[in-house]
Amino acid sequence: MTAYEQQAESIYNRLIEMENGAEPNQLFLCSYLLGHISLVSAEQGETATEFDQRVETSLEDAFKIDQLSAEDLHDIRSLWVEISETAK
Repeated sequence: MTAYEQQAESIYNRLIEMENGAEPNQLFLCSYLLGHISLVSAEQGETATEFDQRVETSLEDAFKIDQLSAEDLHDIRSLWVEISETAK
């Protein structure tokens, strides 16, 4: 298993754990990130950094078209930073 795949699996599992028993807003954030994690996980890569960069690109691209509030954007970014740093 590559570092890319390990990072994807680690982050995915952590979000699934967070989803269990999450409050509605936290559940939304986890679900939103899980969608992006799943998409990026389907791609091929070698390093954890490459995975993280692809997720960040995926999020930024989606933020340009999704109708999210400023608070949701902030919360999604914050959760992504927290979860990506703890997965390393």
